Amino acid sequence: MDRYHVTVVGDSGSGKTTFLREMHDTFPGLSIWIDDTDAGGISGRDLDDATTVYSAAEARRATASRIRWVCDDAMEVIEHVRAIAHDYHERTGYPVQVVVDEAHRHLPDSESESSAKVNTLAAMLHEDRDKGVKVVIASQDPQDFYYPPVKQCKYLVWVGPPSTFHRGFIRYYNLKDLDGEGLPSERWEYVVIRPTEPPQAVYHGETREVYG
Repeated sequence: MDRYHVTVVGDSGSGKTTFLREMHDTFPGLSIWIDDTDAGGISGRDLDDATTVYSAAEARRATASRIRWVCDDAMEVIEHVRAIAHDYHERTGYPVQVVVDEAHRHLPDSESESSAKVNTLAAMLHEDRDKGVKVVIASQDPQDFYYPPVKQCKYLVWVGPPSTFHRGFIRYYNLKDLDGEGLPSERWEYVVIRPTEPPQAVYHGETREVYG
């Protein structure tokens, strides 16, 4: 999963934050966590080794491989994040991971707002894997996403038990009888899925308490 775009799904309190913190901490390259303070979602504030930045200039000066970029709106900084990611990969050869929580706010189910022509986050999902950039988008309810950019994600990670509002998404992706084992039943469990036809569960795991 270090090379491919990923969608992370999990209800409030499911362990999604814990899983994302581990992804951020263990990525073998530069990981940029966009801490969108207006989203009310995950926060990188407890990641001790992350350098906190508030601007593109600070991000470019940072020497750490873990960056927490605090902003009011992810879409206000996403073009700067993209440029820095491209420059870093071109300069070092190492991959870059960009984490965006509550990403349905930035990829709403609207072609006029979320097509790759007008939306930088969508463009990153469509174009940037070949440039060494991996995007992680996370949401409680993935049904709110605009589908074309999301289908660029090779993996779907489901964290914790599904809720009632997930039923439509589960039916759409035919996840009910996934691999004979189904989706997680406990909040510390997760399953990594390839959303093929039929979908394939490629890994079952548990979130690590140290990142909780």
